Amino acid sequence: MKKLYSLVTVVLLACSTSFGQVEIKLWDTGTQAGTGNALNGQEHAYVVSTDGTHGVTINFKNISGVAKTWKVTRYRITDAALWTDYLCWGAPGDPFGQCYNAAQMSTNPWSNPNQYDLTVNAGGSANLVADTDTEGAGTEKYRFYLVEGGSRVDSVDVLVTSVLSVTDQKQEEVSIAVYPNPVANNLTIAANGVDGGFDVKMTDVLGKVVLNESSNQVKKVVDVSNFKNGVYLVSVFNKGELIQTRRVVIKH
Repeated sequence: MKKLYSLVTVVLLACSTSFGQVEIKLWDTGTQAGTGNALNGQEHAYVVSTDGTHGVTINFKNISGVAKTWKVTRYRITDAALWTDYLCWGAPGDPFGQCYNAAQMSTNPWSNPNQYDLTVNAGGSANLVADTDTEGAGTEKYRFYLVEGGSRVDSVDVLVTSVLSVTDQKQEEVSIAVYPNPVANNLTIAANGVDGGFDVKMTDVLGKVVLNESSNQVKKVVDVSNFKNGVYLVSVFNKGELIQTRRVVIKH
């Protein structure tokens, strides 16, 4: 009987180490803290009505009382044709610490390389910026696992749904490309199917306009070598009408 009690105790202790370690919430850039209801094991869903890059930032807070070394695994549950995704994983204050594009995340599931695991002190947190580049109507569902020492600690699902209006469907004939992403020096913005050139506006995550220029060519190269590291929104306009918005990461 004592052996049975001991076995039960060991199992309970093992289980207790897997729970109560992390609090998962949306990231609020205004208060620089997690906000809303806990998303541990839950799904965060949002709907978009335009093609382009859309994303969400999720905060993982270490509430275990001791330092933890974490990595993240992305599992694509459903896969919309032509859609791509990328993510950034880092500490708040520099939430774009290490970014990975679609080519670097070609496997399913995918985990960040071990050398970029993140050590988070007790009471500290890590941010996951999960972006989806949508093309046309559809849905995409991702599951993000928080991993410690090869074991999955917790998870959160993200469901993205794109519903295009008639106007948006017409805009699908216009092809907008922004590359490379992430970028360190020269960012190329290409617009095919746009009549008479286009206008470009770039804003940071706080909404500050950092670039507002025009181009009468199908491509425009922007020198971003003096821009601060971070995530920016690149909006392309034609004759005053917004065509598409893309999200780009600048990382020197």
